[in-house]
Amino acid sequence: MTFADKIAKLWELRGLFAESLGLSLLIAFGAVVLGFIIGVLLAVVRIAPKTNPVIKVLDKIAVVYITVIRGTPTLVQLLILYNSVLVSFKRMPTNLLVPIIAFGINSGAYMAEIIRSGISAVDTGQMEAGRSLGLSWITTMRKVIIPQAIKTVVPTIFNEIIILVKETSVVSYIVLKVNSEQKWDLLGMAEKQGLATPACYLVFLFFAAILYLAVVMLLTALQHFIERRLKKNER
Repeated sequence: MTFADKIAKLWELRGLFAESLGLSLLIAFGAVVLGFIIGVLLAVVRIAPKTNPVIKVLDKIAVVYITVIRGTPTLVQLLILYNSVLVSFKRMPTNLLVPIIAFGINSGAYMAEIIRSGISAVDTGQMEAGRSLGLSWITTMRKVIIPQAIKTVVPTIFNEIIILVKETSVVSYIVLKVNSEQKWDLLGMAEKQGLATPACYLVFLFFAAILYLAVVMLLTALQHFIERRLKKNER
């Protein structure tokens, strides 16, 4: 098979690759949203004054959660959740919640540390000023501290998003279903079609790599745009 024949085969399968890319991005987007929510909650618990026994217990749980998630491979977490905790979602006609929840839980641990470092970087006088105006600790955190913290950690958050997008490639290790029909993520599609047409295997893998690279470049451009807007607003 000539190189032109391989490209022609790739073009023939463009629809399937586009669908698999969309599936990968959907999983990544859902996981980012879930991970950010978990990260904010965990960061607030870690930062909160430990005067309340409930907060002390939650802080210990948060520390264990972050340690375990950051200390184990993403693929292992995905497989464990797929075959145990999320087994009910696994059996659904559309089981995309399995990888979204699994990657969201994973991302939440990293987001927590990122946001916590951003909160710690905000001047302590900001909290004191908010409390002196009669705002509660939670209200001051929500309206004053966290918005400032997010601005400082935008590059790190985007770095985590980029890593997460690439990590979704391990979804190919589980069976994805949409309306009871098996589907594949981007890497899974490249491997499936490559095994069906061995002569095109490397071409499909290179194409998948190019698509991942294009997504990362778009995210990087979005990051720079947001950073410029934030700097402009500060001025």
